[in-house]
Amino acid sequence: MKETKKGIAEWEKERILEEPCTQYQTKQSSNETKHREEEQTMTKSQISSPEAECGHTGTPAILHQVLGTGVAAMAQMDIGAIFAYPGVTLPQLLDGTSDDLVFTTAQAALFGSVIYLGAMVGSFLAGLPMVRLGQRVTLLMALPLSFASWMALTLAPSAWLVLTARMVQGFALSLMASSSNTYVAEIAHSSIRGRLVAGMELSRQVGSLLIFCLGVSSLTWRQVALTTALVNTVLPFVGLLLLPNSPRWLATRNRHEDARRALTFFRGHNYDTDKELEAISSQLQKSSGKQTNVLQQVKQLRQPAILRYVVVMSFVLFFIHFNGTSVLPAYVVIIMNTAQVQMSSYVAAIAVCLTKIAGTFCFGFVIDRINRKPLFMAISLVNAVSMAVLGGYFFDQAHGGHFQHLEWLPLLCLTTYAFFSVSPIISLLRTELFPTAVRSTVVPILYTTFFIGAFLALQTYPYIAVGLGPYGAFWVFAGCSLILIVIVLLTIPETRGKTLEQITEMQQNATRSSQ
Repeated sequence: MKETKKGIAEWEKERILEEPCTQYQTKQSSNETKHREEEQTMTKSQISSPEAECGHTGTPAILHQVLGTGVAAMAQMDIGAIFAYPGVTLPQLLDGTSDDLVFTTAQAALFGSVIYLGAMVGSFLAGLPMVRLGQRVTLLMALPLSFASWMALTLAPSAWLVLTARMVQGFALSLMASSSNTYVAEIAHSSIRGRLVAGMELSRQVGSLLIFCLGVSSLTWRQVALTTALVNTVLPFVGLLLLPNSPRWLATRNRHEDARRALTFFRGHNYDTDKELEAISSQLQKSSGKQTNVLQQVKQLRQPAILRYVVVMSFVLFFIHFNGTSVLPAYVVIIMNTAQVQMSSYVAAIAVCLTKIAGTFCFGFVIDRINRKPLFMAISLVNAVSMAVLGGYFFDQAHGGHFQHLEWLPLLCLTTYAFFSVSPIISLLRTELFPTAVRSTVVPILYTTFFIGAFLALQTYPYIAVGLGPYGAFWVFAGCSLILIVIVLLTIPETRGKTLEQITEMQQNATRSSQ
């Protein structure tokens, strides 16, 4: 009995000695279990996120978007070259001592303006291939047409064939303008869309500069045409063969797998393309389904949320030419000659072109950092002041010439206007304000009004300058810039930082609330 009590006492003693160790081990085990449970909870929450499960992030890759824009921008270089070509070649065509073709005054006038007649027709018809074939294929059709027209200029034996080639250039130009801008707007992510569209405008100015540089060389107008054909049309054609179609256009054709692959190409494999594709498809459904042909898209334009901006943007794109946008580049040599300054008019033209490039480059950095409407109003105000001051210079020239010693003033006004006039805001709004379901039809319609305005502005400027004097014409330009400020301020919504689908939803909500 005593031994039993002794055994129990020894066991109790051992238990008391071992208890702290056991408690420590139990506590440690409990902490490890708790830590393991926390790790499992974190892992589960990460796995439960689709982006984490697939390794996706919300930041898209930029490289392929830039490459796609670069290829489309080379088509814009061709557009700039087509616009600038008469400015450096007409002196050769009007040279009566030349052994080549010599133009009459009427033929020379048509040489500069006939492209707008072709562009009107092309813009009217551009919706058909853009809707059925997509922007990329439309570009692939337009570039060979432009190449053929440049080659026709190189080999043309008569003045009328030259004019016909220029009209075909206008037709190709309208196809390239509509499709290239829309293509870039649709492949670009909202975070960099403004900068990529600004790059398109930069490329157009580079194309104009190329023509001016070739024009002041010893090349003939035929050799300039041949060089331009090889540089501006062949390379972008090859590049487009390697690019996919616009994912938004593919979605309108109900080709969702192709649209997903195109988005993955432009955004990268680590980007959540499903979320963006879902937003595109949702917006298409809200726009009464996928409008797969031109007639359906035209019917869709009757919706108040869409029709309102078709009317507003048509007026803006028509009216903007009467603030000097298209007139000054075409008549810069004549304007500098009229100013009677010592500087060479052709050097002044190159200075204006270089200023445009600098302006486009600068706007590329700020377009996605400053709201569209305040930026447009500031730009238009500066342009209005530039035109008013230039008009004042010519008014003084006609009434005493007290400030004619300020020979630098006309060039300063022209370069200031050139710097600010290249803002890509209007080009952005032309594509941003319309739903994906109708964009391929709306943009050609807007380009039609754009080219009609350009044609009328160029044709009426000489008559305005004769009737009101050069100063009167520039004051008209200044007044039109102020009118554009009011129109944009009252009718255009802010679109910076929003996806194309968010802009459409915002417009539809605004239309419902106003009804």
